[in-house]
Amino acid sequence: MHVCAMSRRNIPGLTWSVFSRLTGVNRLGRRQHEIKRDLCTQEPLDLKEFFMRHLTARIKANGPLSIAEYMKEVLTNPVTGYYIKNEVFGESGDFITSPEINQMFGELIGIWCVHEWQQMGKPDKLQIVELGPGKGTLAADMMRVFSQFKEFNKAISLHLVEVSPKMRQFQLEALTGATTPEDTVVESQRSKYGPEVHWHRFLDQVPNERSCVIAHEFFDILPIYKFQKKDGEWHEILVDIQEGGGLRFIMSRGPTTNAKAFLTHLAETDERDHVEVSPESGIIVQKISQRVSDHGGRALIIDYGHEGTKKDTFRAFKAHKLFDPLEMPGSADLTADVDFAYFKHCCGENVKTFGPVTQNNFLNGMGIGARLQALMQDKDVETRRAMMKSVWRLMHPQQMGWGFKFFAIAPKDTDYVPPGFTPITAHNEPKSEQKSEPK
Repeated sequence: MHVCAMSRRNIPGLTWSVFSRLTGVNRLGRRQHEIKRDLCTQEPLDLKEFFMRHLTARIKANGPLSIAEYMKEVLTNPVTGYYIKNEVFGESGDFITSPEINQMFGELIGIWCVHEWQQMGKPDKLQIVELGPGKGTLAADMMRVFSQFKEFNKAISLHLVEVSPKMRQFQLEALTGATTPEDTVVESQRSKYGPEVHWHRFLDQVPNERSCVIAHEFFDILPIYKFQKKDGEWHEILVDIQEGGGLRFIMSRGPTTNAKAFLTHLAETDERDHVEVSPESGIIVQKISQRVSDHGGRALIIDYGHEGTKKDTFRAFKAHKLFDPLEMPGSADLTADVDFAYFKHCCGENVKTFGPVTQNNFLNGMGIGARLQALMQDKDVETRRAMMKSVWRLMHPQQMGWGFKFFAIAPKDTDYVPPGFTPITAHNEPKSEQKSEPK
């Protein structure tokens, strides 16, 4: 999409978690103080109106915002940010994740972790690390599986990288059954499945030991920069004030510092004229890869994405539907597809990568069909229908089956293909006899 053709209606938007990766503690505290002070010294305003005034004032003072700066403001502003003030998960929120659709998703990822631990030689200690664990649904489903393998369950500890106190409360209840006052910051607790659970604000706070890192819908909401090629040069896409009110996308007059710094990974053969890059994601992937290289272990990244082929994927979701990302900032979830080709570049040469493969491919390879048949035994007709519908949502190409990808990182000397990553041709065909949900 060329900027000259861009209208705010044309642009699709964004998704979940990680305040601390986006804003430091001191900076967050300072901004919160400044905003609260402004709120106290003005006439009462609707928060959405106040936030729009805040954005336009910032643009007037400092110039147009990069897409990354806009995402940080919209998602994590301490007063009006989307992830601060909204109930975002589940059918009542703006999006629903695979673990909330069916328990088998988390169970099969748990089985994958157990298998990889066995391939490591069954070490006495293994950290299960989840980045951006949401309400703890995926972690709880995995831990339930782990509890069935006594030797494995004894070896592990669970480490959740989460900065939101509210989300920690959800995770605590899901994993321990306990509740604490809202203002309590949970640091560690024994889970109802046996292993200890530890909470961290940053990945750097997780001990540098052998780990199996899980990142499900974590990277898609980290800030991106958008660039468009014009006359052979890369220009940056920015957010500016629209005449008459509101916001609009514009193109920088020439190459920006960001364009010069963040596009060095592009191959000369890359024919795209529009590129999105998330340097923050790249740094985290580099850190994960370094841990795998230094200490062994695995990483499993699950997100919707592509292999360096897509152009404009920045979009917003509200009530499970696409929404204008520049309309009513803070009221909709913003997201962009993960570029797995960029991730491979960031991993470097000291680890081995597998995938990305589609969610359909991975779950089929992990035996979701057999698991579904086992769970449906002795169930009534309505329960069986609901289970089949949920698996259809996970697997169908037009639902989550093709858009979501699985990507693994392993030590360089890994001499086998991990389960789920062998291509299953029959399930990679775009055709599907069943285009509508099962009745």
